[in-house]
Amino acid sequence: MKCPRDNSLLNPLRYEANIDIDYCPTCKGTWLDKGELEAVQKTVERDYSQLLNKSHLPDKVDAIYTKDKLKNFKSLSCPKCGGIMENRDYGYGSQVRIDSCIAGCGIWLDEGELQSLEIFFEKAHQEISAEEQSSSQGIFSHLVDFFKPKS
Repeated sequence: MKCPRDNSLLNPLRYEANIDIDYCPTCKGTWLDKGELEAVQKTVERDYSQLLNKSHLPDKVDAIYTKDKLKNFKSLSCPKCGGIMENRDYGYGSQVRIDSCIAGCGIWLDEGELQSLEIFFEKAHQEISAEEQSSSQGIFSHLVDFFKPKS
């Protein structure tokens, strides 16, 4: 397969959990076949705890810059089927734009976007776990109070 950005030959690369992705040695982008991003999302092999523990707000200036840059952006062709790829935001609040094959072959991620998505997934997982833990503690404390003998 060839890179949709610069037409270089994509190299297979073993990522995490034995997931094989395709990597461009020139632009450093990655092609993920259908289902591979979800497999990466379920796997936590890389340690992003340093980045996760830094509390920072999303970079709105960068988001505006990226949106403006995309006004003059040419859509890519899918390296698998040759069809048009749609450039869009990935998920709610990730601030990562992906190029997705409209036929469903997979997605193209530019340099750094895979890492950004992994951090986004881990942070979301961390927030959900904390929320579940606090709500279960709240319920448990109410149950303890409910069953406490009355004096």
